[in-house]
Amino acid sequence: MIYAPLYVVLYELLSSVSGGWATVLAAAAAGGIGAAFYGARQLALTASLVGVSAGLLLLLVVGPDIPMWQVATATAALGLLTGAVLDFPNRCTANVGVKFAVGAGMSTVSGLVLTGIVLVVGGALPVAAAVALLVSVTGVLYVATLSLLPARERGGRPRFCSIAEGLVIAVIACFVATGLAAFADIFSDASRAPLTDALLATAGDVPPAVIGGVIAGAVTGGLLELFEFSWVDRF
Repeated sequence: MIYAPLYVVLYELLSSVSGGWATVLAAAAAGGIGAAFYGARQLALTASLVGVSAGLLLLLVVGPDIPMWQVATATAALGLLTGAVLDFPNRCTANVGVKFAVGAGMSTVSGLVLTGIVLVVGGALPVAAAVALLVSVTGVLYVATLSLLPARERGGRPRFCSIAEGLVIAVIACFVATGLAAFADIFSDASRAPLTDALLATAGDVPPAVIGGVIAGAVTGGLLELFEFSWVDRF
């Protein structure tokens, strides 16, 4: 549910500036954030709350014409501060930095696979098919890679945990806050920001992308369970 709209909007946003790398970059960002929600839900939900609070406050104080970079900078600083101040239960944030990095890395691989398929086919895949491929490949690679990593020792907080948590919170909160600002920008009298244009351009692509992602995730998970890959349940 999270991966699909993130990927679709980011792909549209990055297409004009990164060319053929838009698929890979959008997939990497969506994979990292999706992994944070999947593996550290309490932290990810807290980050979303930070993003919503910061975005709404800035919009109320400054107005819908506030530049996106100011929203992102202020929200990132608040996210880093939140990670430094709050101590989350280890069970909710275990190895969140590693999970974020693995999710982004494996989704990058999936993006490269999709890019290769597009080159072979000679044209872009339907958005539902593209997201379905990304979700299924990323999911399998993510869980399989984490299963190979050594288990974290119980008791105490890992070293640099607050820094890792703060960075992940900052990234997620920035996406949430700038998304709110982009929606508000629709009603602004000033020229629209690129993110706002991307949101409007992809409004029709998000529903099929979500459906494709949900179906792919359900089928992939079901097949892994059917063939008894025991490591699927470890995370």
